[in-house]
Amino acid sequence: MRLRRELVVVVVLLVIIGALVRTSAGRFVLPLVAVGVVASLGYLLFKTPAYSRTTFGPRRRILESTSSDTNATCVECGAPATTIRRYVREWVVLGVPVVLLDDGRNPVCDDHLD
Repeated sequence: MRLRRELVVVVVLLVIIGALVRTSAGRFVLPLVAVGVVASLGYLLFKTPAYSRTTFGPRRRILESTSSDTNATCVECGAPATTIRRYVREWVVLGVPVVLLDDGRNPVCDDHLD
């Protein structure tokens, strides 16, 4: 559902840019948009990548952290959780996550860490 919403935003932006091309304001706005796109790509390329620089497409990763929630229980056995596993599915371009496709969290105890 998030992907559909972002696709609609991209299409609307392209329609607005297409309308600007036909006006005299497009001479000033389109170069600014181009500079903004180049600056954004430059920022993404110099940011520390979550994946290798050649990665492109949907990817999944798991992030682990210690549990600070005293009420969290293990999803496997119901014991008090010591670790929170957060999983994310992302669309990746040049090693940098661009779109979050899905995410969630699973609290687990020491016995079920694998």
